[in-house]
Parts: sequence; C-alpha cells; structure tokens
Amino acid sequence: MSEEGARQADVLAEVFKEGVDAVHSSPALRCRQSVAPLAAVAGVPVLIDERLREARGFAEPAAWTEGVFAPVGPSLGGAWAAGRVMGALVEIAAGHDGGHVVACSHGDAIPATLAYLSAAHDCPLPSIVGRGGWYRLRVERGRLTLTGMRPSGPA
Repeated sequence: MSEEGARQADVLAEVFKEGVDAVHSSPALRCRQSVAPLAAVAGVPVLIDERLREARGFAEPAAWTEGVFAPVGPSLGGAWAAGRVMGALVEIAAGHDGGHVVACSHGDAIPATLAYLSAAHDCPLPSIVGRGGWYRLRVERGRLTLTGMRPSGPA
C-alpha cells in the first residue's frame, strides 16, 4: 500500500470509527488494507466476500458480452457486476438490520452498483469522489440516499 493509501485508510478509520457493526471487503489485498484500520478501531474482523471483487473489465458473463451481444457487452457486463455486488449488499444488510456496515469494493464495480441503485430507487447519483473517497448509502423510512464523501467532507 502506498503512503497516500495508508493515510486514506487511517482517515476512513477516524471518520467511521463510531458504531461500525461489520466490515466487509473484496478479497483484493488493497481493499483489505484499506479497511483494516477501521476494522481494528471498531473491534470487528474484516469479512471477505468474493462478490465484492473487481468487475474484470465487464467481461462477465462471457456468453452475453461476446458474439452477437459484443456491441452491448460492456453494458451487460456492468449490469452483471452491479447485480453481483447488489446481491452481496442485500445479504450483508439483512444480517445487520439497522446497523452500520462498511463494504469495500473497486472503482469499476462501485459506479455500476451506484448507477443501478440510483435508477432503481429514483434518487440522484452522488457526486464523483475519485480515489481515496467513499460513498455512503443510507436508507431512512424506505428512502435511499447516496452521498459521495471525501476525507474533508461531502463531495
């Protein structure tokens, strides 16, 4: 992990140290390292979930992203990646009803998932935060809000 990445992981731990019930991560080392300080401060383990992995160039499912579907392959691959991550998030949320959970994924799977959520719940897309930022998903009274966050505050 770079020095900047370590600093960003420490900021994440400082911002969200209170009330985190669980920390889930992609199996990728950089994701695990990003949430390790937060998990340590919260006193919870980092739970690995394969469904939070990278989208792998939106090449899945191969039978639907190649051949006759090649012109729309990346769109279908993005839908596949969003569906995979959503499956993980729904299961994670069901296990922590009313709690605060952190899930770490990747810069290709996250935007696909946020676009899906925004469309499905008729809420605005959050501001783009770029590297070192995060997105807060909050459900209150059945209404979803998506907020882009930077270490210095909302994006």
